[in-house]
Amino acid sequence: MIVAITKPPESLVFASLAELYEQFHALFIGKEFRCPRGIPIIITPHHFFHLTKLRKGWQTEFTIEVEEALIKATTQGFGDYVINEKRAQTLSWIPEILNEPHEIWEYETKKTADEVFIREYDKAGSPFRTVLLVREESHLRPVTCMTVRRTGIKEHRRGKKLWAKI
Repeated sequence: MIVAITKPPESLVFASLAELYEQFHALFIGKEFRCPRGIPIIITPHHFFHLTKLRKGWQTEFTIEVEEALIKATTQGFGDYVINEKRAQTLSWIPEILNEPHEIWEYETKKTADEVFIREYDKAGSPFRTVLLVREESHLRPVTCMTVRRTGIKEHRRGKKLWAKI
């Protein structure tokens, strides 16, 4: 089987933190994700912080109990918060990468993640998009997501190939 290299999903468009958070909820919360190996992938509202690289001043650690109401109330711009705009815009790519990765690798040297899901897109510059996940009991949990240039993808392919669509 030859892997179909497709155009990436449409990027998210948002004018405020509340709007972005609402789109995050629509994409992930209450949805069932399962990797091709049958392992559930759990995404909770807390993952919003890492997947958008949210900051407030020097603060990068948040609890949903404290921040959720503040985020929902930020309906004009981003207030005191800063995000990684590229990561936020491409949150829409994550469901496809989780459900239909081209490759899944176990990292040889584990730093922030145990596994990486890789999908290649028909896109100039950085055609690869990766989702890094950690194993927890009977499921996987996302840590972060990033675009990767063709020259940098080999860093994610070190270790053991766990699954491939090819």
